[in-house]
Amino acid sequence: MLRIRMVEEKIAHKYSEQQMRCPVHLSIGQEAPAVGVCSALDKSDWVFSGHRNHAHYLAKGGDLKAMISEIYGKATGCCGGKGGSMHLTDKSAGFIGATPIVGSTIPIAVGAALTAKRTSSNRVVTVFLGDGAMESGVVHESLNFAATANLPVLFVCENNLYSVYSPLDVRQPPGRSLSDIAKAHCLNTITVDGNNVGEIYDTSFKAINDLRNGSLPYFLELPTYRWREHCGPGYDNDIGYRTELEFESWREKDPIVKFSDHVDPQESMMWAEEIQQEIEEAFVFAETSCFAPISSASENVYHSTTIACENSHLTSDRVISYAEAIRESQDYALANDQGVYLMGLGVPDPKGIFGTTLNLQNVHGIDRVFDIPLSENAITGVAIGSAITGMRPILTHQRLDFSLVSIDQIVNQAAKWHYMFNGTMSVPLVIRMIIGRGWGQGPQHSQSLHAWFAHIPGLKVVMPSSAYDAKGMLSSAIKDNNPVLFLEHRWLHNIKGFVPSEPYFIPLSKAAIVREGSDITLVGVSYMTLECLKAAETLLRLNISVEVIDLRSIHPLDTETLLTSVNKTKRLLVVDHAESTCGISAEVIALVVENFGKSLLSNPKRVCLPPHPVPTCHALASEYYPTSDTITRSIFSIFSKPCDSLLKEDEQTPKDQPNREFIGPF
Repeated sequence: MLRIRMVEEKIAHKYSEQQMRCPVHLSIGQEAPAVGVCSALDKSDWVFSGHRNHAHYLAKGGDLKAMISEIYGKATGCCGGKGGSMHLTDKSAGFIGATPIVGSTIPIAVGAALTAKRTSSNRVVTVFLGDGAMESGVVHESLNFAATANLPVLFVCENNLYSVYSPLDVRQPPGRSLSDIAKAHCLNTITVDGNNVGEIYDTSFKAINDLRNGSLPYFLELPTYRWREHCGPGYDNDIGYRTELEFESWREKDPIVKFSDHVDPQESMMWAEEIQQEIEEAFVFAETSCFAPISSASENVYHSTTIACENSHLTSDRVISYAEAIRESQDYALANDQGVYLMGLGVPDPKGIFGTTLNLQNVHGIDRVFDIPLSENAITGVAIGSAITGMRPILTHQRLDFSLVSIDQIVNQAAKWHYMFNGTMSVPLVIRMIIGRGWGQGPQHSQSLHAWFAHIPGLKVVMPSSAYDAKGMLSSAIKDNNPVLFLEHRWLHNIKGFVPSEPYFIPLSKAAIVREGSDITLVGVSYMTLECLKAAETLLRLNISVEVIDLRSIHPLDTETLLTSVNKTKRLLVVDHAESTCGISAEVIALVVENFGKSLLSNPKRVCLPPHPVPTCHALASEYYPTSDTITRSIFSIFSKPCDSLLKEDEQTPKDQPNREFIGPF
C-alpha cells in the first residue's frame, strides 16, 4: 500500500511538468482493495481493471518502469506509448488489461473466466469496478451470464461513493446496496471495510478458494474513498460536490495508517527508502527512454495472420446450399480446434439459425455450441475476453440489427485491443451477422451496415455471395487472428452451388471476378452480385460485355482487382444493398476516380438503396430494393441506349421475395 501511495504521489507531483500527457486517475486513499485482493491471488490468476487501475496493476506485480514509461508515452511503456495511464497490461504478472469505458471490461473479464473454466486451469479471474459501473446495463448482463455459466470470477466493487462528481444517492434508490444488485443475480455477495486490508485479504482468500472449488461467482463490495480529484493530480474539495468534513472523516480512515499498528516503524522507514529509490529509478528510466518512431503509429492495427489458401480453387460436383456450406465450415473448425466454440441466440434451436447450425450441439456438445441470454453487449464482451485468452469464438446474430446494442464492445474493444496493447494480445473472433430483407422485416431487421464497420480500423468485414465462398471465407475467418465480421444476406441461405467436401480457405482480402467482360465493370456487394449476373446476361443480347466483380471483402478492399478491371473497361457501375451516403459504393468510385480520372469513358455510377428506412409493408417497399432490371437500366443510360422495350418487369413475384418459394415469417 505504501508503494502504491508513493508512486501515485510522485505522479501527482510530476504531472504539472506536462510530460505525462494523458489522463491519470489516482487511487490515493483507496489502496487497500487492490492490495488485499491481489495478495490473495496466485500469479497465474488473471486481473482486469478500468480507468483507475495503477493500484491494481502494481498490486498484481506489474512492472513499475513499464507503467511509468507508458504514462510518459515512451516506447518502453507496457503498451509502447499507445495506451497511456488508462490502458495498462503485464501478462507475465497476470494483469491482462484495463480499459477506461466504464463497465466495458467486466464482460471481457467474464469471457476470460469462461476460458479458465473451459481449460480446467483452476485459474480465478478478478475484475475491479467502481460503484458507477453498477448502473451500466452491460454489468447486469455480465453478472447474469457469470452466474448462469457458474464461472470462476470475483467481481470487486470499490465503492468510493462518487461517479466523477455524482454521489451515489442520486444514482441509486434509497435502501438498496450495490451488493443487493449482485445478490439478485445469484452471486455470493460480501461487504467489508474497503480500508481494512487485512479483512479484505481474509475475505478474498476464502472467496478465491471457493471459486477454485466450483463455487458460484463472488461479488465483493468495498466501501472506500479517493482523496484526489476524479481525473488529475490535485484535490478538488473546493468545487463543492463534497464537503471538507466528509473528506477529513475518510482521511482519518487512511488504510495505511489503519494497518501501521502491524508494522515495525523502523522497518516501515526502511521500506520507504527502498521504495523511493525504486520510484526514482523508474522515473529516470521513463524520462530518458525514447518515444517510439512515428512509423509505429500504424503498426499492430491488425494481427499479421498467415493462412494457407492453396486449396482455394478446388472443384467439385457436389451441390449444397449456402447455409449448409456455413454449417460445414463451423463443423470442421469445431472438430479440428478445441479452442473454437459457437454461441448465439437460437444456435441450438430446431431450425438452427436458418440451417447454419443444425445439430452442431449434438455433435460437439453443449460446452462448445450453446444458446445465450438476450444480452448481446455482454456476450460480445465475453467473446472478446475468451478470444484474448486463447479461445476462438464464433458469435452469431440472427439479424445484423441486433448486434448494434453491442457496438461498444465491437468498436471500442474488439477492434482496438490488439492496437492499444501494442500487439501483446490478439482477438481471434468471428461475429456472424445476418441481413434481413423482405416479408415485412422492416426498418429494424433489414439494415446492411457493412460500410459502418468497414470504417473502423481493426475490423475485417466480409460478405460472400456464393456457397463456395461462404465455406472457404468462413473457414479463413475462424483461423484469422483478428475480429472478422461475417455478413450473410438472408436471401443467400437457400441458394445452391458446387462446394467441395474437403476443407479449403479463401483469402479475406480478395474480390472475385465472377464474369469476365470488356465494356463495363459491374461491382456487386453480397446478394446484389446475383442481380448483377442477371443483368449481365440481359446486356449480352445487346452486345454489351459486362465484367462482374463480387466485392466479397469490404475491408480490406481489393483495390488491385478493382483497378485492373476498370483500367480495362474504362466504365464502372457499383451496386450495393445499402444507402449510398458514405457507403462502400462511394469508396469504390473514389478509388477509381483518384486513379484514372479523365481517362474513363463515362462517369462512374452507383445503384443503392434510397435514403430512408425500408417500410414493413411490401407495397411501400416495392421500389426500395434494386433488381437486375434497375441495374440494366443504369448501364443502358451509361451507354446512352434506350431500354424500355427490352425490359419486362416480373410482376408475379413481389420485390420483397427472391422467389415464390421464399415465404415468411422470418
